[in-house]
Amino acid sequence: MMPKKLAYVSSFLDRHGKRRYRFRRKGYATYYFREPVGTKAFEREYAACLDAEPVPVGGDRIIPGSVSDVIARYYSDNAFQDLRPATQTVYRGVLERFRDAFGDTPMRAFDAERIARLMNAMRHKPHAAARLRKLLAQLFVIARRGKLVAHGFDPVRDTKPPKAETIGYHRWTEDELAQFEAKHPLGTKPRLAFAMLLYGGQRSGDVRYMTHETIRSGRIQLNQSKTTNAVDVPVVEPLAQALRAGPLGRKTLIETRDGEPFTPKGFYGMIKKACIAAGLPHCSPHGLRKSAARRCREAGCTSEEGMAITGHKSVKEYLRYAGDADRADRADAAMSKVMANQIERLAKPKA
Repeated sequence: MMPKKLAYVSSFLDRHGKRRYRFRRKGYATYYFREPVGTKAFEREYAACLDAEPVPVGGDRIIPGSVSDVIARYYSDNAFQDLRPATQTVYRGVLERFRDAFGDTPMRAFDAERIARLMNAMRHKPHAAARLRKLLAQLFVIARRGKLVAHGFDPVRDTKPPKAETIGYHRWTEDELAQFEAKHPLGTKPRLAFAMLLYGGQRSGDVRYMTHETIRSGRIQLNQSKTTNAVDVPVVEPLAQALRAGPLGRKTLIETRDGEPFTPKGFYGMIKKACIAAGLPHCSPHGLRKSAARRCREAGCTSEEGMAITGHKSVKEYLRYAGDADRADRADAAMSKVMANQIERLAKPKA
């Protein structure tokens, strides 16, 4: 049994006699929990369910073969149900915006030319365009399987998303980090969030749901919600100072005024407002994790050592965060070897 009653969560015995738990809330999709009850992973699943967007009403009026019809089928398919709750929340946001614009449009009306126009219209948001295109490919899998479009009809294949020219979130400099700390002293909520992001090296989605148990024994121990990677990071002194100064919540380390975990938008807004107050409007919470990775690189940590803190799965992605400022040194070393080889070759007597 659950240690305490959770809103919208009920339990039942499945056909194998195993007790399972599900999230059922009027106007929202039903979700069956995959993690053991009482664990931190279960708490993250539950928090993601609370953050989810409501399912639009009027399902009985969905036009067969329409965008709304295919989206509804996708939500009930294993391809969606097997996603982690946090990913489901992101995908729902994209699909519901698409449904608002084209819900009654037949899925077969989206040929390659129309999808290409959508991509062109989203050139100012290349990452959002790429995500929409990825989800459209999933929708056409569902549509083909349900014989809502012709067999082999795959217009997404003949399109490309706009190229992302940006380098992502700004990586904070040491001067900017010091400027924020000068504006927001220990004992303030922005400073606590700042310290957890910078000295913990974790994503905002994991920091928002860290509990007192997460940092027991002087270490941050959790399975990251996005990648499921396990991290075990020591709590260094600057972070320990921020935790001692608080203010700490009762359920999670950082809470709203109502004593609840922050939503993604609320957490971002809280820190962004603090950045503006510190004269750093171009900085964001996500950039703090990039600064944590940068500090690892500048301290001479190997990529594997840095990845043990940030939880990145690939060296390529880790270096995108940490930066690769050693390229010039490597180029200098390479060119020195080239020139030394040339000098040695010219010095050899000709046969």
